[in-house]
Amino acid sequence: MKYKKLIDKFETLVEKHEEGEKIKPGKFDKIQGLLIDKKKRYEEKLASIEDPDKRHKLQTRIKVVDAQLEKSRRLPIGK
Repeated sequence: MKYKKLIDKFETLVEKHEEGEKIKPGKFDKIQGLLIDKKKRYEEKLASIEDPDKRHKLQTRIKVVDAQLEKSRRLPIGK
């Protein structure tokens, strides 16, 4: 799944949860797994890229994915 679409899906899921809508734990776990996979792929790419601009872009995306993962760990979905 593309980066932008993944982040949008996660944000939509969080917004629905905050509005009181019940979220299925399986759906939430899937998004969380996709975030983890995306972070791993970005870290692998980062190790092989030398261009400073591309490195900065990947580092920023890794930070965003990390923030989303941290947010997901604090939500009481599926607990």
